[in-house]
Amino acid sequence: MAEDIQALFDKKISPPKFERNTGLFGATTLGVGALMGAGIYVLIGVAANQAGPSVILTYLITGILAFFTTLMYSELSKIIPRAGGGYTYSYDILGSFGGFTTGWFLALGSVFASALYAIGFAEYAVSLLGSTLPSYISRSFAVIVTLLIGILFLFSSGGSKKGNSFQTWVVWGNVGILLILIVLSFFHLNDQNITPVFPKGWSGTFSAISIIYISFFGYQLIANNADEIISPDKTIPKAMKLSMLISITIYLLIAFAAVMTVPWQTLAQSKAPLVLVADKIFGGKGWIVISLGGVLASLGALSSTVLSQSRQTYVMGKDRFFPDVLGKLSDKTKQPIAALIAGVVLVSLVLIFFNLEFIAKAANFCLLFSLLPVSLAMRKIYKKNPELKPKARWKHYLPQITFVINIGLLLTLDIVSLAFGQQLAIIGLVVYFLYSRKREKSGREGLNIILESNKKFSFFTRNKVLVPMSNPDTQRALLTLSNTLMAKKGGEIVVLAIKNTPSEMNFYDALTEAGPSLDVIKRGITLAKDFNINVKPIIRASRETYAGIVNVAQEEKSDLIILGFPPVPKDDQPSIASQVIAAAANDILILNLKHELESFKPKKIALYVHDLKHMHLMLMSATAIAEKYNSKIVLLGYLPEDYSKRQKSKADKMILASLENLNSTALYDISLIQSNDPKEDLINRSKEFDLLIVGKETENSAPKNMEKSDAFQIARNAECSVIMVKTVNTLKKLIRRL
Repeated sequence: MAEDIQALFDKKISPPKFERNTGLFGATTLGVGALMGAGIYVLIGVAANQAGPSVILTYLITGILAFFTTLMYSELSKIIPRAGGGYTYSYDILGSFGGFTTGWFLALGSVFASALYAIGFAEYAVSLLGSTLPSYISRSFAVIVTLLIGILFLFSSGGSKKGNSFQTWVVWGNVGILLILIVLSFFHLNDQNITPVFPKGWSGTFSAISIIYISFFGYQLIANNADEIISPDKTIPKAMKLSMLISITIYLLIAFAAVMTVPWQTLAQSKAPLVLVADKIFGGKGWIVISLGGVLASLGALSSTVLSQSRQTYVMGKDRFFPDVLGKLSDKTKQPIAALIAGVVLVSLVLIFFNLEFIAKAANFCLLFSLLPVSLAMRKIYKKNPELKPKARWKHYLPQITFVINIGLLLTLDIVSLAFGQQLAIIGLVVYFLYSRKREKSGREGLNIILESNKKFSFFTRNKVLVPMSNPDTQRALLTLSNTLMAKKGGEIVVLAIKNTPSEMNFYDALTEAGPSLDVIKRGITLAKDFNINVKPIIRASRETYAGIVNVAQEEKSDLIILGFPPVPKDDQPSIASQVIAAAANDILILNLKHELESFKPKKIALYVHDLKHMHLMLMSATAIAEKYNSKIVLLGYLPEDYSKRQKSKADKMILASLENLNSTALYDISLIQSNDPKEDLINRSKEFDLLIVGKETENSAPKNMEKSDAFQIARNAECSVIMVKTVNTLKKLIRRL
């Protein structure tokens, strides 16, 4: 078993990583592939409907505006050359909320963009058949293609290396077809098609920007794949600029060719507008060539976006904003399998429920909104680290320029898009505050390694007891007590060892030096096996020991934490147990075993009936132990020597309430004692019992004062073994976990 645990540990502290095998050409191909998709093949018709012939100017203005953002991204990619793009930039600079906001809208924007490209692929593929099919059939085809691309990536290996070969042929084949179309269109130009240039005024020209802006967003996908790019700090900025310049040039030339050869009104009515342009140039057979180009372009954009979106989701999963399964790579294929599956499923749902124009505007809203925190992040890092500013002085104002540009573009969206964006923001806030925030904080503070080869799963809630271990002398006692309680209640025992990690050290690096902590786990597993106890072993690298215990308790949804009693604190520093009691949103049981475990067979168990708040856990502990060892339970109540009738009535009610909850076959006694100092009396009487169970009073809740509390003093000074319990009410548990 120890050998198996060691092998499993060695495997888990060396997780699979992406391979760096993409150079400048491959990175540029990725960007051009995402840029040269539905933006020109599908949206030029929708944009022409808004702007008329001035759609050429729309593409020029949008390209210039987008290039400012490209420059901002390229500067940030030099400073933070890691996967995740805008999400990573915002997360590193703005922290948890800024990172999540950017990542949330980027992830959703990529989903909508993928759906847009899938529609483009379906429409052009259908046009190759030379017939018109019902909308639901083309949508179904788009869903099938999306799923097939997901499956293709799932079974490909070596990161994006094999995908680059496929991408190269698809992307540059499409560029070649568009260049042929552009060159031949100059023989069919008709200047009457662009009269008047502004049929719907300047407002039409600018309103079309919100529709086509998504066409200029593909450059960002390059940054998502940073972990697979060679020399990312140099390659990514170059690839972003190159792909954007290539795409802007082709967009402008295609827009010019389209409106000069086909009336804009006709373009506006077509779902595949460039087929009309090709027919004009090549005659009746031109649609074959351009439909093939549309298929290649949309397929290239779809595959690029699906692949890169999975990388960004993977990074957010690693940072624990999303479920852990999304942040894992396959050992075999080096692909984020769960992130890929989640992406293609969401894209398929979008294809089923939304129309083309709405998908385009939703994608634009999400992608535009995601740029706002990135602008703020760049401004902050320039302000904090002036030495990172580029030499060109005008670039110092990129954060302000891009923020204003993207706010302005957001305001061009219609009310439906803005309302939908607001709904997505509300959903994101709920996800962040109810799920992601705590998980991300826990991930920043430590790293769990679960030493199980197969993770157990159940639809039903299971009772869980967390047993942190460090002292070899208490391991057997804590496991025995845990098993005794579980025999009464049922559930799972989680054994935990903590590896303290300095703030400057990576958690995985710290775990490579976690030999003593791993020995604790191995010893706990061996003991558990001797007692025939099933346990779930976890080792955690953590900045603070107590925080590691609290975080694991929360992540494992533990009902109870069982700790050993702390030694006398040194230099007035709070013990780990005190800190856990103060911070945890879990019930806690602390055992101070005064005798050898082998001789611990309690016959008389006393419960200090003082506060009904802790009575349920006290009774559960007492009855579980009493039934195992055939013990008698003594309920101890205290009254002052000059007690009043009201005090006597209150004490009687607590005793009666305890009896009503004493659901056990164990025998019991009741004793009401007169004393003005219950703490001292309990300590003096402790020699009469084998085990004393007390509840932690609510006062002195600060860790540094906890050791001075009556419960701690009784537990430390009693002659018999003591169990001290602390119960958190349901409302406080909920508040702390939120």
